[in-house]
Amino acid sequence: MSAADLARLGIAVVGVLLATGCANDWRTDMWFQAAIRPEQQPRPEPEHAVALGAGPRYQDRDETEKLANPLPPTPEALARGQAVFLSRCAPCHAKDGRGNGPVSKFFPPPPDLAYRTVVERSDGYLFGTVTLGGRAMPPQREGLTPGDRWAVVDFIRSVQDRAKP
Repeated sequence: MSAADLARLGIAVVGVLLATGCANDWRTDMWFQAAIRPEQQPRPEPEHAVALGAGPRYQDRDETEKLANPLPPTPEALARGQAVFLSRCAPCHAKDGRGNGPVSKFFPPPPDLAYRTVVERSDGYLFGTVTLGGRAMPPQREGLTPGDRWAVVDFIRSVQDRAKP
């Protein structure tokens, strides 16, 4: 073997030893990247900012008390309200709205929707309750348009009308 061959062989051996001796620290580009960690808060919204296409933001259902129902109780609206009620509300309030749904066996029963105190509430307050939830009721706005929620209010009013003596 010539001196040049020995030099090439030595360089190759040193290269192999250096390559196998690495601790794979060179593959950390995905491990250390800029990201919001779960314990960090997102950046606060600027004061008086409104998202594009967003409607008014209500913090409490009491703020919705004076809203007027823009959806007349047509047969189509009542059918849509009934469909949403059966999928979202009936597990707790039952199909007839009496508050004896299957979930009420495990949690405090929800109010009967034909109670006088519920009947006396405004449509806006019922809309706010469906949207923002109540004391033990979770908010139901996720996946529902405002029209869907107003249709539920119309359906609740029809349930109350049927319960009148």
